[in-house]
Amino acid sequence: MNLSDLLNKGLVEKFQSDKTHVKKEMDIATSDLASAKKMLSIQEWGWAHNAAYNAMLQAARALMFSKGYRPKSSEHHVAVVSFAEAVYLNKFPSEILQAFSKARLRRSESMYDRAGTISETQARNLVDKAEVFVHKTQEILKV
Repeated sequence: MNLSDLLNKGLVEKFQSDKTHVKKEMDIATSDLASAKKMLSIQEWGWAHNAAYNAMLQAARALMFSKGYRPKSSEHHVAVVSFAEAVYLNKFPSEILQAFSKARLRRSESMYDRAGTISETQARNLVDKAEVFVHKTQEILKV
């Protein structure tokens, strides 16, 4: 899916953003990444995974805002992940974007369908990938 597809499907829309919006999202991403690491230290695998995913989500929102777009639909998470995949495909290693997409599904499942299903390995792997994603986003945005 490309940006035109996302616009045509009503997943994203143009919007007037500024540096304040971008900074706010990156502050949340950084805080969530720190929280994810703390959750690992107390063996809260599900919460570590969810905080790592949210760090990626907020960083991706910052990327969207920096380009003048925002999620439009009720499928907010789908829109943000799809935007990152469509617009920033060449800026991130493919395994990082795949982990982001997979984490969206795993988060939804663990939150709504099957609590307690995130393993230590899954949590640790996602926290590592979230750290790469957030740091690369900081490089891209120069923040």
